[in-house]
Order: sequence, then C-alpha cells, then structure tokens
Amino acid sequence: MKTRITPYKNCVSALTLCMALPATAFAQNAGASGDEGVIEEIMVTGVIRPTTKLESTASVSSIPPSQIARSAPRSTAELFRSLPGIQVEPSSGDANTNLKVRGLPISSGGSRYVSFQEDGFASLLIGDTAFATADSFIRYDRTVGSVQAIRGGSASTAAHNAPGGIINMISKNGKQEGGQVAFTSGLGHESYRADFEYGLPLDDIWSAHIGGFVRTGEGVRDAASDAEEGYQIKANILGEFDRGSVQIFFKQLDDSVPTYLPIPARFNGNGFDEVGVDFNDGTLFLNTTDFANRVDGVDAVDGDGFEAKVTSIGFVGDYDVNDWLSASVRHRSAFIEGNFASPFPANVFDDGVNGPSVEIVYFNTQLRDFDNRFTEFALTGDSEFFTVKAGISSDSQNIVTNWNFNQYYRRLDGNLTVFDQGDSVGGVLYGNPAFGNCCTRSYDFDVDLVSPFIAVTGQYNRLSWDLSYRRNEYDVTGSFAESTVQGPQDINGDGMIGQNEQAVNDFGSALPANYDVSFDAWSVGLNYEIVDDVALFANYAEGGSISSPDRITGNIAADGSVANEAGFNLVEQWEIGIKYYTPSLSFFATYFNADTTEAREFEVTTQTFIENAFAAKGIELEGHYEHDSGFGIRATATFTDAEIVATASGANVGNQPRRQADYIFNISPYYQGERFIIGANIFGTDETFVQDSNELSFNSYTVVSIFSSYDITERLRLSADVNNLFNTVGFTEGEEGSAATGDFVRIRPINGTTATVSLSYSF
Repeated sequence: MKTRITPYKNCVSALTLCMALPATAFAQNAGASGDEGVIEEIMVTGVIRPTTKLESTASVSSIPPSQIARSAPRSTAELFRSLPGIQVEPSSGDANTNLKVRGLPISSGGSRYVSFQEDGFASLLIGDTAFATADSFIRYDRTVGSVQAIRGGSASTAAHNAPGGIINMISKNGKQEGGQVAFTSGLGHESYRADFEYGLPLDDIWSAHIGGFVRTGEGVRDAASDAEEGYQIKANILGEFDRGSVQIFFKQLDDSVPTYLPIPARFNGNGFDEVGVDFNDGTLFLNTTDFANRVDGVDAVDGDGFEAKVTSIGFVGDYDVNDWLSASVRHRSAFIEGNFASPFPANVFDDGVNGPSVEIVYFNTQLRDFDNRFTEFALTGDSEFFTVKAGISSDSQNIVTNWNFNQYYRRLDGNLTVFDQGDSVGGVLYGNPAFGNCCTRSYDFDVDLVSPFIAVTGQYNRLSWDLSYRRNEYDVTGSFAESTVQGPQDINGDGMIGQNEQAVNDFGSALPANYDVSFDAWSVGLNYEIVDDVALFANYAEGGSISSPDRITGNIAADGSVANEAGFNLVEQWEIGIKYYTPSLSFFATYFNADTTEAREFEVTTQTFIENAFAAKGIELEGHYEHDSGFGIRATATFTDAEIVATASGANVGNQPRRQADYIFNISPYYQGERFIIGANIFGTDETFVQDSNELSFNSYTVVSIFSSYDITERLRLSADVNNLFNTVGFTEGEEGSAATGDFVRIRPINGTTATVSLSYSF
C-alpha cells in the first residue's frame, strides 16, 4: 500500500519550500529497496504543496545525498549538470556560469530563466546581470541535504524570473545528531579544501545545524597565485511547536575563485588548434595589479578571479490559526558585494615578426552593492477537497556596479611575454581602445517588486490538479553612466602622468532610470495515476523575467522611461509526460514545447544589441535502476529542436540558437559493495553553433569521469575521483561566428583531466 502525500498545514511556503519538513523529508513505501532505502523524497520546490515525483503535475527532479557524493562536482554548475533538461556550460569555474533549460536561450550570459535558490530563497532577484550572475554567490558544500529542481509548470508562479525552472539547494537540519569533517586535495593541481557539518537536537522543540568550508589553491587551471581563497559558514536553527514552526538561517560567504574566459585559438578547417595557451589547463591570467578609477576608496584590484562576499539571515515561520487556516511569513536579507576581474582576448593577431599576440581587455567590474531582500506573507486554507494559498511578496534588489576596463598586450609564446604597442607602458594601457573605450561605466539601480499570488490545488482519488497565478509589478529607479570621458590622470597613483595615462577613461554624465515593468504569470497542471506506480501529467504555463536594467539602457528614454514590452522577456510553454516510479526502478519521459520572446538587450563581449524570439521543443528523459547486487545506474537525456523565429534585423531567422545542443546526456553507473563504491559519470553533448549565424560550430564531445570511495573504518572514508579521465577537448562558448582555415578565434574550453582525493570522518 503506497502512502499518498496530502496537503500539509505546516507548509510555510508551499510555492517554494515546506520548512516544517526536514530537508530530507521522505514518504515511506512498503517493501522498497535500492539506493535511497525504503523512502521517496518529498518534492517541495516550485510546487503548490509537498508532493512525490509520481504525483506532481510538473517535471520535478532531485539529487539525493548519495548521488551528490558520487558525482564529485568541481563546481556548483557541475552538480546541476546531472539534472535533466539543464544545459550547463561548466567551463567558467565556480562563478559566472551560463545555464539554460529546455532550449530557453542563453542570450547574454547567466541564467535569465532559472532561479538559483538556497532553502527556497533566491540568490539574486535577477539572474543575468552583467558580471554578476546568480550562481556566483552560492557554493555547494556538505551542509546541503539535497538538490531539487522543477522545469516549467508552476515554476512560472512559484518564483520570480523563473519560467524555465528553479534549482534549490536544501540545507540539512539538526533533527538527527551527527556530522562529518572532510579534507580534500587536488592531485596534480594546487587545491586544498576542508569541509565540516554538524547537527543536533537541542531539546524536544529546537534543533540546530552548522557547517561550511575553507579552501586555498590555484584551482583546476594554471594560475600564478592562489586564485581559490575563501570560506563559507552556514547555520540554521529549527523550532517545531504544536501549532507551527520557526526556522532561522544564517550564511557568511567570503570566497575568491578563478573565472575562466575564452582563450585564443586557430581554426584548422575542422576544429581548433592551440595558440600559446593550453586547452586543458591554460589561462590568460595576468596576476597583475589592475588600477581603476577610484570609487569608494578602491583604486586597484590584485590578481584574477571572482570575489564574492555575502552575509544573509533568513526567517521562516508558520502558525495554525485553526484546523483549516494557517498563516506564514518568510523573510531574508542579504548583503552582497564582490568583484569580477578576468582577462578577455579582444583581438588576436600575428604581426609577421614576433608571432601570435593578443590584446587583452581586462574585465574589471566592482560589484559595489547587490543587497537584496525577500519578504512573503501568505494564508493557506485547507478543505477536504482542495487547498487554497494566497499571499503577497515584497522584494528588492540593488544593482550598483562600476566597470573599469584597461588593456594589456601579451605574446602568445607560452609565457604571455609583455610587449608594448602604441602608448602602452610595460604592456599596459589605461583604457580599452580595442572596445572603443566603451567600458568605464557606472550603474546604480534599485529594483523593487510587489507580487500578489494565489494557488489552488486538489486531489480526487488518482487525479491531482493545480492552478496558480502571480502578478509581477516591478519599479526600477536609479541612474547609469555609459559615456566615457577621456583625459590625463594619474591612475596608478605614482605622482606622475605617464605615457599610458594621457587618455585615461573616466565616468561620464549620469542619466536617469525611472520605469515600471509588469506582467502576469500563471500555470495549470493535471496528474493522473493510471495504476500504482504509473502516471500521466500535463501542464501549461506563461511567465517571464524582467530584463536586467544594465542590459536595456539602450531602451531607456531621456526621461528615464521604458516601454513595458521592452523591459521583460516572455515565455509560453507546455509539456506532457509519463512517469513510472518504484524505489528500485524509475523512468520519466516528457515532451516539452516553449516559445520565448526577448527584449532588446546589450551584450558586452560582442558590443551589439540582441532582440530575438525563439521556439523550442523536445523530449526529456530520466531514469534510475538499482539491483539487489549493488549495481545501479542513473541517466538523463534531453533532445531539443530549437529555432530562431524572429530577430530585429531579420537575419538568422530559421537558424539554431547559438550554443544550443540537439542532445545532452548524463549516465552514471555504479557498484556498491559492503565497504566501497565505484562508478563513473559520463556526460555528452552534441555539436553546437558558436553564434546565431550558424557558420562555425563546436564539435560534439563526451567526458568520462570516475569516482570511488572506501570505508577504512565505520566512520573513516577515503574517496578519490578523476574528472575528464581521457583529457577530452571540448568547447562551450566562442566569439567569432565564422572563420576561414588559419583564422584566429576566441573560444572557452572545458577543463582537462583533474583528480582529487578526500578523507572524511563521520561522527
């Protein structure tokens, strides 16, 4: 007899996360066996009420702790890659990742249509701000109990700017006493990390959990200094009472990580050849002191990488007013700042004498203030036949950045030897003529959102259904300065105006921004269990995402206004699928169809405005099998047929969107013995076009990684893994849309072979 999930009165925010349940809440199944024992995880992310995968009206997935350990991710993005429908470009490191879902495009970087969350709170309100993508401010560590995701469906109404989906990292709590410490070291590369986590019940009501990590090293690619340097601390305390619950979250992140951008290469007619920088582990990193126009006392940045600083505190509480009515409140305040500093190859050339050389525009962006606040009040009413939840959220996001791009000159001789050109001194020019001196800029925006919502869900016998609606009312105020003023300036502070300081870029006059953006989001879904363990589901949803203000300044009029349709991106989608679930064998197949219409937005690397519409359809597959012998296999695959259906100029209509693979897959076979586990992760992707013109493409590739662990004692475990075992060369991103044989190009490769070893102790 199978346990059904019924509406929970203590669900604090059924639209995002049911905090009354432990992070690894499960529904019991009689006689179950397999990787997750006799339990099935309850899905609480992006759904109206807690549910199982079999009963959900949308496509939901989870990565349980055992699978997280087996995947041995080198970054948060690599962890997300095991989710079906998610196409991740994990070549940038632990920040600045590009991610798309089900053919919804990567138009200008980041994650425009997916919300990255921790415990139901979004990392950022807007996920694709230039140089400040939402994944850059979250880190996976051992405090995470599970990762849950939803694609399409009620994601449009469950979170802001998330019509494509939600990926939620759910923290462990302290309801069960215990913890672990772990020490991890790179093999063949300088990378050292220590993790810890511990939870315990404090009494019959309260429990607490704390954990985090500290690390140092150069990272998985060559760096002249420790590009990885930092720590994270996360803690939460949970109180459960007769008529409600309270949970408080705290996070402190201070972490610097390398951010890998494209490197020079040469097109050979069929693929790409190295030009002075190794595809597998090379970088253009300068390890330099890059001077900037002084703002708030900041006059220089030392070294390459992304620096993230986050302090956040969150509160979730619910209260049962009576047997049928409950109230909930959720709030989190986060104080965020950072810096993006990484070299970008603006121009690659051969002067005929010294060989290949590169003009580097150094992307140096100070993220001065990215503070955000999320608050939600809601009432939930339960009846015998359905549950109604209604509420309002009031959220805000600051976007305060300063861009300061200087220019460097290096020979592609394997050592990045400095040379001078024009007015540069020591290979440095304080400006960026390669980009038309575009990029000394200042943005200061406040984005405020008021969003009422209502959701209704019900269940009758084997039929589950839900309806949800959310109104999104954004108010954007502030200013921006994109024009550049040039003049002499002692930028490096040495008391002299040098040759390379005669035409230094400074901030121009500020222009106002004062506009509103509003749009509706709604979804409807059905799920019907044909027989035990087999269900059919379907849903339809409309939603959107606000365009990041720094990307649509070309749409802002002189008075600061913006036409509403020029301020957001619209997504219309539907899906239908079949689900089969038992604890030892499960299979999910979904057909999806999505149309996306995007606003006109600026892309810094190409210095162009992009305004496209897209159509995508495809099939998403997910399965798991485990035998009593200990052998098991998990697999996902996504087949996508995507097309550009409209552009501002009319060019490229009918083409495939850039960097959109026809298929991606992830296969993870494993064998678990009495004291050990061994296995592999096999990730593959079809060829992709570099740009929308569809003239130049990246070849398909498959990456094989292996993992193993051995229990030395009951509490002591030794683990080792090798990522990209065969040193496969692959590429995820490029700048040139076309190339003739022998032409220089700029492309971003995946990482080569890396290995780590870890020793962990549980207590």
